[in-house]
Amino acid sequence: MGLSDMSRRDFMRAAGAAAAAFSVGLADTRSDLVAQTAGGSTDLLRVGMVGPGVQGRNVMTNCARVPGVKFTAVCDIFPDNLTKGLEIAGEGAKGFADYREMLEKADIDAVMIATPLNWHCEMTLAALDAGKHVFCEKMMSYSIEQGRQMVRKQRETGLVLQIGHQRRYNPTYLHALNLLEKEGVLGRITMIRALWHRNGDWRRPVPDPKYERLMNWRLYRETSQGLMAELGSHQVDVANWVLKALPTAVVGMGTRGYWTDGRDILDDVEVLYEYPNGVKLVYTSITQNARDDYYEQIMGDGGTLVLTHENQGLLFREARAEKLDWEQYAHKDDKGGVVLDSQATKGKGKDKDKGSEALEGAGENPYYLEMADWVRCIREGDTPHCNGLVAFESDVACLMANASIAQRRFINLPPEIYAV
Repeated sequence: MGLSDMSRRDFMRAAGAAAAAFSVGLADTRSDLVAQTAGGSTDLLRVGMVGPGVQGRNVMTNCARVPGVKFTAVCDIFPDNLTKGLEIAGEGAKGFADYREMLEKADIDAVMIATPLNWHCEMTLAALDAGKHVFCEKMMSYSIEQGRQMVRKQRETGLVLQIGHQRRYNPTYLHALNLLEKEGVLGRITMIRALWHRNGDWRRPVPDPKYERLMNWRLYRETSQGLMAELGSHQVDVANWVLKALPTAVVGMGTRGYWTDGRDILDDVEVLYEYPNGVKLVYTSITQNARDDYYEQIMGDGGTLVLTHENQGLLFREARAEKLDWEQYAHKDDKGGVVLDSQATKGKGKDKDKGSEALEGAGENPYYLEMADWVRCIREGDTPHCNGLVAFESDVACLMANASIAQRRFINLPPEIYAV
């Protein structure tokens, strides 16, 4: 069956306003980012899933909710994962143990990839060469050169390549950036602090020792780039997004040895990035203490934005900052922070509480929203908000942080390092 567009009215009737969180008017987002997201009941987008593990099943389940999507093939080398993936796919889906066979034999238009990092490039290139659109989980690539290959292949084929940085589709983040851009609530941004702290070994139980390196791939350098890839890439991408700039230098440190179980990735990383105009990003990720959990804190001379757990936002204004027109009407927490509530009812006129401005799609799962946009981009031939180039830029920053830690030195990041 072929792919065809629906009218905006038809889509809104079929999918509601769930995916419309993106039309908030940010300068770096399209004003009609979610128009015509999904196909009709007879115009299916046929999708194959590679890697229906825990994260794979998460994105797969959300993609299956998008109107006009049907999973017709599932691929995994683990029988249990394959069985669970086929259950989500539903009747008629075919199972495969080899992704190459799936690309050759399955009736699919697009491929989702949620495998260990070291396979992302190989599978993405093969899928694009086979004429399939691709959604690939982050981090996009194991190395900088692999990332360049993926972006170049997408440009060569003209197909859609989207990478799984779901914060780019999160109503809380879109609402916060709208306040930054349109209201200037932070004044001049001078620093960002981001962290992701856990207390645990990051290890998955393995039923058979022969599967250790496959199931716990994140713990080994041959298949993983560690904390900067699996956690840091999300938050470095937020900094790039907020600042509309890329790091110009990085220096980092890290420790290995707290967990003595044979792994060879770092137990913690502490990284300092420099951006243009002297702006800094301080980033830490540790596995021995969970007190601070995870958040991004954006600081300016007029205030601070704290984005926590990917679903909560607080704005704190500096004492010397001029009062905002709507600040007195805003809902505040017990510490005086303006609560960012993207689901609140829109106010009217000059008294409008912009900290609580309702957004279409607010409250919807960001994973669903990113899937809906992927489908929309395939149908319209559009470029995803988190395309390969966007993801490549955060990948470069994270990989160079790892290089700085390994080499124990300050590294400049000239513009050409981000070139494709």
